[in-house]
Amino acid sequence: MKEVIIVKILTAVILICGVAGPDMAQSGNTARDNRPKDLLERQVPGYNLERLTTFSAYSSALAFTLSPGGIVRIGSCSEEPTTYTWRPAGSKLRETLDSIVVADPRYRWELVDGVINVLPVAGEPAFLTTRIGELEVRNATSANWPLGKLQALPEVKRAMRDLGLRWGVTLFVSGQPPHPADFSVRCKDVTLREALNAIARAQGIAVWDYVETHCDGIDEVIIRF
Repeated sequence: MKEVIIVKILTAVILICGVAGPDMAQSGNTARDNRPKDLLERQVPGYNLERLTTFSAYSSALAFTLSPGGIVRIGSCSEEPTTYTWRPAGSKLRETLDSIVVADPRYRWELVDGVINVLPVAGEPAFLTTRIGELEVRNATSANWPLGKLQALPEVKRAMRDLGLRWGVTLFVSGQPPHPADFSVRCKDVTLREALNAIARAQGIAVWDYVETHCDGIDEVIIRF
């Protein structure tokens, strides 16, 4: 059984973040101020031995280091999520990400202008390479606001038609981590992935999840923060 370094993510953390009060938000802001400027040097907390899927491992590492990012997943009817035994040890984020790649070489990670992306080794989905003319959102209070604007762009709708994709059902968790202030996003002549990264970067700690599924002749895509 493959063992790599990873952190255990708790559902309770997500729920607490969704209802955080002023004191908790202030504490979170202080923690952000103390983070190393280099994302990859941030320490990943260590927890007890846990079995997690590759997606859970990556999302946990990003969430607990308050690092903006994006994760791309491609699925099929017969594919079952593979779980591994992760042995956390409080390593740096770079070491943790490298360890996950060793356990599941179907994925790779890269740092793109301050945002960590996890991509299939087989290649980036064509939909994510869609060119976006311009996206501008001011005074957003969550990453979902500019995401909605992005999905409604004519070029995004046209690409979905051309690729035969349709939107899948999206389930949202109860709120996002508190953000110290509103944020704005403006980007021109970028790909869909670059636009998602711009949103994550502007928000500060948001992580987008791209899921493309091909099953029984139905091709669906979900994008969420």
